[in-house]
Amino acid sequence: MVVVSPIRAALAQRLGQPVKASVVYRLLARHGWRKVAPDTRHPKSKPEVQEDWKKNYPKCWRPS
Repeated sequence: MVVVSPIRAALAQRLGQPVKASVVYRLLARHGWRKVAPDTRHPKSKPEVQEDWKKNYPKCWRPS
């Protein structure tokens, strides 16, 4: 598994200037690396709100 943040930090240190994350992703894509697994959750997600939504969501969809 490859984590972009350490690669980005090392690249920025090597170049002596800040590097955007998109540069690192393009670099990895050029060399055949690809994102295999999505993130497990959104950083701003709230598990209790999601569970509440699952419990209260109607079981069948009815057009209005």
